[in-house]
Amino acid sequence: MNKDILSLTFARLIMSFGYSIAFPFLSIYLYEVRNLSMSLIGSILGISTIFGVIGRILGGLLSDYFGSKNVLIISIFIRSFIFLSISIVIAFNLDYKLFIPILILNSLFFSINMSNLDTIVAQLSKEEDRNLAYSINRVGVNLGWSLGPAIGGVIAVKSFSLLFFISFLATIFSAIMLQLTIPNTNKTLKSFEFPIRDILNNKQFFLFSLFSLGFFITMSQLISTLSVYATNLVKISKNELGILYAINGLLVVFLQIPISNYIEKIDEKKALVIGTFFYFIGYLSIGFANNFYHLLISIIIITIAEMFVVPSAQTMASILSDKNKLGSFIGFFGLLQGLGWAIGPIIGGFSMDIFKSNHVFMWSFISSFSLISSILFLYLFRHLP
Repeated sequence: MNKDILSLTFARLIMSFGYSIAFPFLSIYLYEVRNLSMSLIGSILGISTIFGVIGRILGGLLSDYFGSKNVLIISIFIRSFIFLSISIVIAFNLDYKLFIPILILNSLFFSINMSNLDTIVAQLSKEEDRNLAYSINRVGVNLGWSLGPAIGGVIAVKSFSLLFFISFLATIFSAIMLQLTIPNTNKTLKSFEFPIRDILNNKQFFLFSLFSLGFFITMSQLISTLSVYATNLVKISKNELGILYAINGLLVVFLQIPISNYIEKIDEKKALVIGTFFYFIGYLSIGFANNFYHLLISIIIITIAEMFVVPSAQTMASILSDKNKLGSFIGFFGLLQGLGWAIGPIIGGFSMDIFKSNHVFMWSFISSFSLISSILFLYLFRHLP
């Protein structure tokens, strides 16, 4: 794998660490310290994530017009100061309503970041190496993810504000590193106009993106819904929650590349059908969990499914895209991802408030969205060459 992909991977490790040390504990802070309901928390996170949907489209368009690297560096710098703002709001116990505009900005610039990061991976790798390139990036992301919550679970007991200050430092460091190590990228659009007609006319790409929505809705439960469910209904400790997230990250670090090698043998289409089905099984199993070890089994199933789905989905999206409008096409795919992450916390929050006494029904409903994706993918791929 070329050195540019490795440099990008290390920077994503730092970014992931900065995010994961703090954000899994934000819902817990709002629920336990600010005494907000899960419906309200889910709505705040969901509303903010809706603006992230705009960021996916905007990020892809900006990528094609100005070049991915330029847009990426600026947006990461801005996001670092958003983390600093959250730290200040928590430290001085300011009105919780301030979280709404701050989280909206965070979602917007996070989505701009992700559109450009996904585009850069495709630009810096050959098509035959792309699944591996995305997988290597995921190893970096998940190594950061494995470290962040484990450390964050210890710090959260003493200071939620400090978590987000560390996020600020890690994120600004990653921006400086990317500026110094990865090459500039080409501009491919001459006019600042989103190619929506080209996307709609590419039926394979459009349907693939649309059918991905279900598993994104299910995937989004890992942060907001699961963290509160695990600590308040299953009654595990924050440290144990951090360990669960750390295991999620470490499994990806050690198993993603071997699984990617296996995916090359069965191809991305079969991997997506298998992975989305096991997402359904993994999240369904959470409804039967009564302790840390039960949740650990669920996390292992979910993580294995994740390793099949995420790089395969990114690879398929890039392969089905118009190569001259790669950023915009990947931005549209990211729009559906952002929409799933926006709807997911709302569905999870209301499900938890309404079905507190029936955990199996709650997680059956949440996990069913991934089952729908699995069935739709099976249908679509039978009609793809």
